[in-house]
Amino acid sequence: MDKKEILRRSQKENYIFDEFSHYVDKKACANAYLAILIYSGIAALVFFLQTHFTGKAYGDYRAFLFCFAITFGSRSFQHFRSHRKAKDILFVLIAFCIAIVTFISILNHEMEIL
Repeated sequence: MDKKEILRRSQKENYIFDEFSHYVDKKACANAYLAILIYSGIAALVFFLQTHFTGKAYGDYRAFLFCFAITFGSRSFQHFRSHRKAKDILFVLIAFCIAIVTFISILNHEMEIL
């Protein structure tokens, strides 16, 4: 084999590795989105129920609700950019409205734990 043939094969092998690396990174980001979404949703629900039933909670559910809304809105926006479906932009608007209201609530209550 000559030098050009070796270089061509090396580039082809690196391209396959780069594609695999890109795929792994993409899956990792998708799994991270889901993990943050699930964790913040469960934490918001648990702290809300604690606050509702006992009057006191270990954390403020509004912070987790804010995180949930931002994450869900970002994920829906990415789906909208890819698929251009009306339901995705509706989810984006709802999620960001919830995020804004939650943020205002946090600022008004100064993150008090009841």
